[in-house]
Amino acid sequence: MDSNIEPSFQQHQQHQPALPASHAGVELAPQACSSCRKQKRRCDKQVPSCGLCVRMGRPCDYAEDVRGQAPSPEEFTALRQEVAELKNLLAGRAPPSNGHGGNGHSGHQSSSNGSCGNDDSPSNTMSSYGGQQQPTTWPGASTFPTLYFLDSNAFEYERFQIQAPYVRVPPGALSSLGSSQELRQMIEHYFLTVHSHFPIISKIRLYQHLTNPLHEPGADLALLFLAMQLASTTVASTQPPQTQLYQDVKTLYAYLESQNALSLQTIQALLLIALYEIGHAIYPAAYLTTGHAARLGHALGLHARDVPQMLPRPTTWTEQEERRRVWWAVILLDRFVNIGHRGKFFASADPSLDTHLPTDDVAWDKGLMSVAAPLALSASQTICAAPFARTCQAAHLLGKVVRHINDTALPLEFRFEEALQLNRTFCALAAALPEEAETDDTSAAHPPALCTSMAICYSALLTLYDTYSCTERANPDGPEAQLVMQKEAIAGLSNFSAAALHLARRIRAFVEAEGEGASGLGRLSPLVIDCFYQAAANYAWYLRESSDPQCGERLGELKEVLRLCEGRWRVAGEYLRIVETTEFALASAIR
Repeated sequence: MDSNIEPSFQQHQQHQPALPASHAGVELAPQACSSCRKQKRRCDKQVPSCGLCVRMGRPCDYAEDVRGQAPSPEEFTALRQEVAELKNLLAGRAPPSNGHGGNGHSGHQSSSNGSCGNDDSPSNTMSSYGGQQQPTTWPGASTFPTLYFLDSNAFEYERFQIQAPYVRVPPGALSSLGSSQELRQMIEHYFLTVHSHFPIISKIRLYQHLTNPLHEPGADLALLFLAMQLASTTVASTQPPQTQLYQDVKTLYAYLESQNALSLQTIQALLLIALYEIGHAIYPAAYLTTGHAARLGHALGLHARDVPQMLPRPTTWTEQEERRRVWWAVILLDRFVNIGHRGKFFASADPSLDTHLPTDDVAWDKGLMSVAAPLALSASQTICAAPFARTCQAAHLLGKVVRHINDTALPLEFRFEEALQLNRTFCALAAALPEEAETDDTSAAHPPALCTSMAICYSALLTLYDTYSCTERANPDGPEAQLVMQKEAIAGLSNFSAAALHLARRIRAFVEAEGEGASGLGRLSPLVIDCFYQAAANYAWYLRESSDPQCGERLGELKEVLRLCEGRWRVAGEYLRIVETTEFALASAIR
């Protein structure tokens, strides 16, 4: 994707005025540059860049207002006319592009993959909802202080700080979300749906940004709004999940990254993109986007406090908690995308046992510090925790299961002992979650508040049991723990397939009561669906082996729930097709 292309929705954006060049090598500015003034450093006032800014590789600005005045409508009109004349001139001189029709534009080589682009490719344009496409070039060298990556010790020793670059909102980006009232409705819809199972955006801080007259929203906030709309919108059954909005969000993210606009809002948007791709089975994009989010989190310094930090020090407890939740979301998605994709390394390391889990979700949404002591990852599974904290606990244990299965170099004795320990730990968590869910809400028609964490538990246990249940793969000279684990696996496949079926029934009852809108099916997490698939696959196998009609009925129930979930997340339909293919293969084998 061409990083020198500024995505545009409806109209061209005028370049920001450049600083005047120096007239002589010894010319000095009348005042210190803005960076030195802000950090209270000695400035040599050399023009066009002082020595410290040259050393740090950052822009040097002697002006009072780096952003300048917003261009007037007359200037926009004149710019559009000049661009139109320039395009007509180029169309008359440029040869027709090879294999792309006579559109009057020559193909451009992409800087990322070398493919030939054109005016209709998302890498060159960002379409507005009105369908207008207007590519705009945005050249410029990187101004990021390379010392942060080349020698972080020197960066910290000098106590330098990274100033987040201001990237203007591309023309029409916010207007594509509608009026301010429509934008607020979209935000409320997001917090009703996605936020209920993936709470990584502070509701109170987001509204503070919107109502603060001194805060000028940048392109990173526009990207976050678009990603929120993407993740909370139900795709029509007749439309592929790679919608125009999806392409616009991906293009805008690539542009912001090329402009070094790396912020908390940027990684939040990237996580919502990854969640959307996981939910609609957009692979390998989902796997790659999740890994990219982990890399970005490492670069920002979200994974630990004792590493170089790209973000400024948090000023409130709510902001600190938001950063913690963002990194836990990285771990959650990083583990989840590896359930069925075996033999791959995680993009993020396991958190230490003293890492704090997310605090109470309701209190955080209101900006209220919890009275209870923070809960560490090493805490007992029987200690009651908030729903998202439970999801993070389950994701951490899921990572241990996936890592255990992928580690083929473990000695046999230790391997089976570790499997038994994982089984005991997960069973303790799986037993505590339904009781907490029933305590939180006694309504049978309401979905368990902890359904995401329960589903991840069931997915992890069914994955673990599938590895050790097959007698054909047993080692005749294996230790005694091998037989114990095999018995646990065979019984566990039956028990937790039934538990997944029970959860599916609860969700179906809730959707039937609340409907398939925002308050019903819209609140379903895509991370729930994998356990339904694994349970359905097990019942299909049971049906073949025993011809038990009860297994056939349970299989039919799970298939109906997968069809129901497909109305919100397309990955359910992909799972359903795998189950039906397995059924056909098993039936053919019987014949």
